[in-house]
Amino acid sequence: MKIGYKPTKSYQKLAIALVIVTSALCTEAYSAGPVAKTPYTVSVFAGPPNGLTNPDSITTANGNIYVVYANATNPDGTGGFSTIVEYSPTGKTLRSFDVTGKSDGLKYNPFDHKLWALRNEDSNPALTLIDPKTGLKTDYTYAQLPPLHGGGYDDVVFMQGETFISASNPNVDAKGQNHSPSIVKARLVNHQVFVTPVLQGDASLIDIATGQNVVSLQSDPDSLKVDSAGDLVLDSQADGDLVFINAPGSPNQAGLRLHLSNGTPNQITVDDTVFPTSPSGTIYVVDTKGDTIYAVTSDAFQPGGAYSASDSDGILGKVDLSTGLVTSIVTGMQTPHGALFVPAVSEGDRDREGELSGRKPQSHRGDRRQSTRAGDQRCGGHALPILAGDRRWRDDPHHHVCLEHRCRQGASAGAEPRVASAAETSRRRAAPRCRDQQSLPRFDHGRAFGLSG
Repeated sequence: MKIGYKPTKSYQKLAIALVIVTSALCTEAYSAGPVAKTPYTVSVFAGPPNGLTNPDSITTANGNIYVVYANATNPDGTGGFSTIVEYSPTGKTLRSFDVTGKSDGLKYNPFDHKLWALRNEDSNPALTLIDPKTGLKTDYTYAQLPPLHGGGYDDVVFMQGETFISASNPNVDAKGQNHSPSIVKARLVNHQVFVTPVLQGDASLIDIATGQNVVSLQSDPDSLKVDSAGDLVLDSQADGDLVFINAPGSPNQAGLRLHLSNGTPNQITVDDTVFPTSPSGTIYVVDTKGDTIYAVTSDAFQPGGAYSASDSDGILGKVDLSTGLVTSIVTGMQTPHGALFVPAVSEGDRDREGELSGRKPQSHRGDRRQSTRAGDQRCGGHALPILAGDRRWRDDPHHHVCLEHRCRQGASAGAEPRVASAAETSRRRAAPRCRDQQSLPRFDHGRAFGLSG
């Protein structure tokens, strides 16, 4: 007689229990969400209101946070509308505004007190201005369509009373090189936007890591920011480049390129970069595919340092501004895009709107730019312009001597240390000199605004 094994009920129950536990553990591991490294913490700031998807750009105005949801619209504007949602500082939904097409760039302009919603970054570009207090919307068209570069417009910053816009989705040659403007200056006249070129896609730049003259592809001009030194910063996303422009649009304009790396053969791309103005604060990160806005808080942000949201690696990373190496501080996001830094303590009326100013807040001016002697960092009452590459810092207490146009800066001034690179000589030749006071951008008296988005 053949005797077969017949499982008892107790074994069956045990097997079922193991399956349930294993499934629960897998689900927990999968849905654990982002993880922050010490001394950073990450939490959910807000999710999307019902029916809204694909959040992207983020900005701040009057103490509240604004996020644009592209929903199902296409980059050329077809397929529907975008929704801008206003959140309280605690993440509560307050109001929303709809705009036609896809809004990719969103910034608050502290000069006209309007939200600028740039629409349709690939083609058929348009602009909508929104009064955040009344909700009144005003539409603008571009005077030249299609644009000179052939695509659309992606992001905007406001500095020194000027408006700069990134020229996205450009026509490129067979090698992927952009030969058209990548940054333009804009002015509004009778509901039209008129633009003039500021930076060409094939402009000669100084590579920060090597000191060599290079031509970046600039095939994907995307986000714009103003950093803590007052330089305009363009993210050429698909190329993995950050382009720093000193004194944009002036005769003294000079550019540098920082090529980003995650330390592997795979090219990292970043969608947005922020430059904290104080150690304590929050970086809000918009996870587009995750339909979630995260809040990354810390008391150890590096003032003047760079933190980038990487869509390719799903991280928020600290950028080494000398080498371009991006080191993760938060992992586990899906496709982080927009980022915004808000200091923990208000810096006064000048920065009440959040991260509005590209220049250093009053309480931090002594950190890196001015020594204890009034004449060391100023010339004729004006702040000295400092090229982007000359404030790429590392933990080295030396190399704080500048040439004629930059005055001496010692360790006793509380300066953040840096390492001199091979690009010093080239950068010094490119910078305006101290004695030519008329050529100096007035970073201390003018206001440079670089809202995240």
